[in-house]
This record gives sequence, C-alpha cells and structure tokens, in this order.
Amino acid sequence: MKQDHPGAQRYVCSDGTIEIAVESAEQWHALAVCLGRPELAYEGSWQVSQKSPADGPLAAVIASMFAEDTAQRWQTRLEAHGVPCATVAP
Repeated sequence: MKQDHPGAQRYVCSDGTIEIAVESAEQWHALAVCLGRPELAYEGSWQVSQKSPADGPLAAVIASMFAEDTAQRWQTRLEAHGVPCATVAP
C-alpha cells in the first residue's frame, strides 16, 4: 500500500499497529465518525486529506486517536464503519 496521505498509512495503537486504506470520500467520512471526530469530514475534506502529508498535522490528529486504544479494538470499530484496515503483525 502506498502510504502518502493520512487516510492511507499505518498508525501506532496502544498495543500494536493498524493500517488504514481509505479510498473514497465515503470511507473518509466513516473514518472521521469512527474516530469520534466528525468535524474532519467537512465538504471537500477527502480531497484535502489526499494532499496532506503523511506526517503532517492531520495525520498527527489521527495518530493521537489511534494511540488511545488497541489495534484489535480499532480494527473491529473501523470494519463496522466500512473503513478498510488491518492490524499489522509485530
């Protein structure tokens, strides 16, 4: 997976790592809702996220959310919201 924006990269969780692969505005909205940050899903936010650097401020916000729980719990939540993801083996 090409990791070049906040919606398509790996994030460290409290006990491991999860990889997300958001590929559409709908998935971006689902991610924002799942993270408890629906304000990240404003009109045009998907396009903005695709242009954001993988290590920029937007990614830092997302990273801080993922760090709060386990990779398995995030995977369960993300899958329930339709966000493509997978836990990453250590």
